[in-house]
Amino acid sequence: MANLNQPSAVVQLLIDRRNTPGGLKRRISTRSAATRAKELAGDSLSEPTWRRIESGEKIPEDRELVLMAAAINDLAAEVIISPDDFDEHGRPAAAELFREWIRERTAADPTLADIDPKLAPESLQQMLQKMLGEIRALRGVTAAEKAEMEKILLSNVKSTLNAYGAQLRIFRRK
Repeated sequence: MANLNQPSAVVQLLIDRRNTPGGLKRRISTRSAATRAKELAGDSLSEPTWRRIESGEKIPEDRELVLMAAAINDLAAEVIISPDDFDEHGRPAAAELFREWIRERTAADPTLADIDPKLAPESLQQMLQKMLGEIRALRGVTAAEKAEMEKILLSNVKSTLNAYGAQLRIFRRK
């Protein structure tokens, strides 16, 4: 039975990250986070359920933890919750489910077609997904301009990776 007075360590992590989302961003409200989670999942994580989890009244299922983390990340200034956080807080099944969700999200995005979700680190995939989401949410920017911004972002990432690859090849020869 859940402790009605205190959330678990992993839920406390989510609460802390929601309350301090990074940068100059204000705390993310429970309502906003639950709304975003519902958009991501299409169902299953209502605001009352979110509040019950945060209060310690309900022990969250792994899927609920993943949706909560994904929603907070989407609304935060940067990616602030990773699958490793779930591992570190004793929820390895939730961590693996989160990794799978990140890989599926990468595979489903045509802009990220050149990224192999099985090989690219989840942290890189999360950052790219976050940046693409920000580009796509820009107001007052045409679809063509957004497409160009996405193209430039991925081009810069590839250039950086190619430069590091070249450096590695140079140092391997020595």
